[in-house]
Amino acid sequence: MHQTYVALDLETTGLDPRRDAIMELGVVRFRVSLGNETVQSQVVDSWSSFVNPGRPIPIQVQQLTGINHDQVIRAPRFGQVAAQLRRFLGDSPVVGHSISLDLDFLRENDLPLPNPAIDTFEMAGILVPHAARYSLAKLGEKLGLPNLCTHRALEDALAAKELFVALLEYATRLPAPILREINRLAGDALGADWPLRSIFRGVEEGQARTAFRGSIGQQLSAFRAKNDPDDPLGPLFAVSEDEAEELVPGKTVRELDIQTLTAMFEPDGLLAHGLAGFEHRPQQVEMLQAVAGALNRKQHLLVEAGTGTGKSLAYLLPAATFAHLNSERVVISTNTINLQDQLFKKDIPDLQKLLPFEFLAAVLKGRSNYLCQRRLLVMRQAGVRSPEEMRMLARVMVWLPSTQTGERDELFMPDPAEQAMWSRVSAESDTCTSDRCRFRERGHCFFYRARRAAELAHLVVVNHALLLSDVAVDRYGGHVLPEYRYLIVDEAHHLEAAITRQLSFEADQRAVEHILTDLARPVGVRRYAGFLGEVLTRCRGAIPLEQWTTLEDHVARLQRQIESALTLLYSFFNVLGEFLREHDQKRGDYDQRLRLTSSLRVQPAWSDVEMTWDNLSAQLTRVATDLEKLCGGLTELEGSKVSDLEGLVQDCTGYLVRLREDQLQMNACIAEPDRAQIYWANVSSDDQRVALHAAPLHVGGLVEKHLFHAKESVILTSATLATDGNFDFIRGRLSAVEADELAVGSPFDFKSSTLVYMPTDIPEPNQPYYQKTVEEALASLCRATEGRALVLFTSYSQLRVTSQAISRPLSEAGIAVYEQGAGVSRVQLLENFRTVPRSVLLGTRSFWEGIDVVGPALSVLVIVRLPFAVPDDPIFAARSDTFENPFAEYAVPEAILRFRQGFGRLIRTKTDRGVVVILDKRLLTKSYGPMFLNSLPDCTQVRSSLAKLPDAAKRWLAKGGNTWERKGGEP
Repeated sequence: MHQTYVALDLETTGLDPRRDAIMELGVVRFRVSLGNETVQSQVVDSWSSFVNPGRPIPIQVQQLTGINHDQVIRAPRFGQVAAQLRRFLGDSPVVGHSISLDLDFLRENDLPLPNPAIDTFEMAGILVPHAARYSLAKLGEKLGLPNLCTHRALEDALAAKELFVALLEYATRLPAPILREINRLAGDALGADWPLRSIFRGVEEGQARTAFRGSIGQQLSAFRAKNDPDDPLGPLFAVSEDEAEELVPGKTVRELDIQTLTAMFEPDGLLAHGLAGFEHRPQQVEMLQAVAGALNRKQHLLVEAGTGTGKSLAYLLPAATFAHLNSERVVISTNTINLQDQLFKKDIPDLQKLLPFEFLAAVLKGRSNYLCQRRLLVMRQAGVRSPEEMRMLARVMVWLPSTQTGERDELFMPDPAEQAMWSRVSAESDTCTSDRCRFRERGHCFFYRARRAAELAHLVVVNHALLLSDVAVDRYGGHVLPEYRYLIVDEAHHLEAAITRQLSFEADQRAVEHILTDLARPVGVRRYAGFLGEVLTRCRGAIPLEQWTTLEDHVARLQRQIESALTLLYSFFNVLGEFLREHDQKRGDYDQRLRLTSSLRVQPAWSDVEMTWDNLSAQLTRVATDLEKLCGGLTELEGSKVSDLEGLVQDCTGYLVRLREDQLQMNACIAEPDRAQIYWANVSSDDQRVALHAAPLHVGGLVEKHLFHAKESVILTSATLATDGNFDFIRGRLSAVEADELAVGSPFDFKSSTLVYMPTDIPEPNQPYYQKTVEEALASLCRATEGRALVLFTSYSQLRVTSQAISRPLSEAGIAVYEQGAGVSRVQLLENFRTVPRSVLLGTRSFWEGIDVVGPALSVLVIVRLPFAVPDDPIFAARSDTFENPFAEYAVPEAILRFRQGFGRLIRTKTDRGVVVILDKRLLTKSYGPMFLNSLPDCTQVRSSLAKLPDAAKRWLAKGGNTWERKGGEP
């Protein structure tokens, strides 16, 4: 294959093609020759030009690119270079990294390009599935292409060319069967629109032979002897049988020797000799002893461990030792993937190397996280419906031979459409009949491999979402977690919210419509696509004529029933939407949320909602009844010549379960509410989409029943469990009435490292001039500290207004402002903040925790408002109603826990130093203010005027707390 391409890159003043402008462009024409197993490339020509954007260049863009106003002020406008650019491009395919954004900018500047577009970002997502990051720079590091990203147009165009060639080389190393299958799928009518079709077709044509090479090919060829005649690729993965012994607990508990464990943590102990950077911390030892004691005595325990305690090792070491001594299984649950990875990939392996005994560990996730090879085969056999589906299938097929886990987290799928498609190939329990699955029998099931590993392991790491999965009835898949009697819950302050999410329900028109149209999608007069059509196709000619006639008549009736259900579905959601819009008093730019309370259900118009629901529900019942008969009929065809009959039965059962579950939950929302549930509806501000929701009112009883009463020992730990110095709030929320408690402080010296500044002359929130005062205070503070500030908001609207007010004055001072919600990912925002010296990051809820910026890059933390929950949030409002004094008993303690999480973003190591500024005067004027302050570690606190804040912060960061002279509470 010989082809000429043009690599293109634009540098722009921002990321919005409608608001921002081009300020530099670079293009590189190059020729590629694709041989048997080689890729040769040659640069033919290049050209670049500054472009006058006709507007100021934001300071963060200047810092990122090095392009300033002086360089572009005399440059031509884009219209003056557009024709030259068009001539340079010709009709060659255009290559670029995230090329769609560049093309959008050109289109907005009246230069739409008809050229084929090749996105190296998309190519990398398919061909390098295990990359941690997919930016130009990070891909360059992984592929051995240094200095790949300079944020200058010509250099980055050259970089895109280099990346493209490197990815082509990866493509030439793909096994021939995978290339053939990708090209077969891409040859479908809809797959033909896939931009990368020509690339993979060219690679296949360029291969002179189909021998398998490299690690992927070797893994694939090892299993070709077991080739599956139903699958042109053959089995791409096989699971080896584990030879570990089953865990058989003894009749009596062998207690931990706490003194021996403590010695391991001493300055000259086992950990000090074996772990780099280990420090003896009395707080860690105290926690270790409490955890070991709880396991020995079969007690429950609440333990708060401040930042820097090292709580992971404090519970992992006694847990591993106890599990080994007693052949027990200890489950460890986390809320975040980051902590889960830290435990399983770092902390536990470190202990396995150090401890003088062997113990096994496994990580287990929910079924939907694992690929189902049977469902993947069905999806491939059905053909491609869209370029997005083609991209996802290509990514999965390239990744499959190299994965050892089959976990969705290994795949980079940033597109929401791809994420939704994953549900069609995941191991969800509704479609799994494991006892009859040939893929499981042949050792090709990722989920049961993970489940088997968990059954054999001493430590099993899970997440909160999976922890109480047994509470939700799992009719077809059985329990996901193996049996266990000992549990440690880290990040336990999230447990209530995680259980609430796990047991919540959501249904909108699109979700129910998706189930129905997957079954039968009308494509003409009495013509349907979808699962029912596939049933007829598979059974045609494979069963006797009498059975075929009966099946055909039944499917035709079911297809008509589904079409009627779709009509009633649209009617129901239209009526519900009108009711919500009529009774929701709050209109604006945000989603409308309305609790479906008893008072709302007696409104006259609600009867219309109930009537349309009755009609829809009756029709869904008819569909479900006929679908159940179809499942039974297909089961009776066992022994016939129908291809993959078992798969058809599984899918039919899955559709039936999902349809009945949605009908049951929607019926509860509309017609038969449960007093133990919270119901609400919302209307999306974007597309007016109506959704129904349900969530449990209380989760404490579930925790008590399924954890505290069912397990021998449950240990809940976090850096933030206490409010106002006690555990009463968390005990009440989780029904942890019988648990012991321990709070160990942080080993950090907050008195010397942290200044907490509380302005005394700022208006309270919602008072006149509050917002303007916040903006002026932030601008002055950030100028004084040269940025280095994380500013936490409780609402995006205030963040956006503040950003608009402070960006220009800070830009003039050479300080960049990065804001959440500006089209940049959370990961990239943090990367920018860490690497750009003079910068400020504005964040909302997701930035209040899980942020770990070590060192002077984060020296100032600003909490704009105390993080009280939104009063009309349906779950918060419903749970508030269960308290006599909801504000004091519920709102304040919840806010304190969030406040403490936000505070914890600043000091992450012993050497960190910083200033916390709280721009909410209620901390000083309201009766609950001391409760917030009492929940903080012992810091240096100052109450003074806003005018003194910039200098106070600057001096604290420059000198050190011990040099301060304090008088009258002021610096």
